[in-house]
Amino acid sequence: MWWSRLLTKANSIWLKSSYPFESFGKRVSVHYSCEIQRRHSHKIRIGDSVLLDREVWLNVPVYSSNSEPALVIGDGSNIGRRSVISAKNKIHIQENVLFAPAVFVTDHNHEYGDPALPISEQGVTEGGKVVIEKNCWLGYGSMVIAARGEVVIGRNSVVGAYSVVTESCAPYSVLVGNPARVVKSWNPASARWAKQPRENQ
Repeated sequence: MWWSRLLTKANSIWLKSSYPFESFGKRVSVHYSCEIQRRHSHKIRIGDSVLLDREVWLNVPVYSSNSEPALVIGDGSNIGRRSVISAKNKIHIQENVLFAPAVFVTDHNHEYGDPALPISEQGVTEGGKVVIEKNCWLGYGSMVIAARGEVVIGRNSVVGAYSVVTESCAPYSVLVGNPARVVKSWNPASARWAKQPRENQ
């Protein structure tokens, strides 16, 4: 509807002019229902022509004093509705990445080491880092979780619906399942997507 487009345009202009983002690119569209806390926005870098669909939540739960952004969304990336990105250390979404609705990406988890305390009072884990390289597609309800170390989804890879990625994969991979495994990869010799042999999965 025209009023929804108008509100989204106004919200995008307001965010760019009043929030202290690390940077906020040109032609960025942030739906008016998205949640981004102003006090954490200086740890977020948004590139050109980025789309944040309705009810997207960009979260920076805690942050260090260094000047590096915790969350980087590259040029041309589209974040599907109701997706959540929670970046404590570093989540880098490179150029032209496509999220379906309800995707969840995080570089940490809730701490639960002390059973005498409510989990809500234990803070978050040290976690790791996430890199989603350019031209990747993450399917509906999929998750990328870096409990430790670095999880890299190689360029032009596809993550199937409801899959949970906890380990890195090479470029041009198709991943499915929980935990996600590579079931196809691009074969440059045949110029086709080929199934992975069972022993390599």
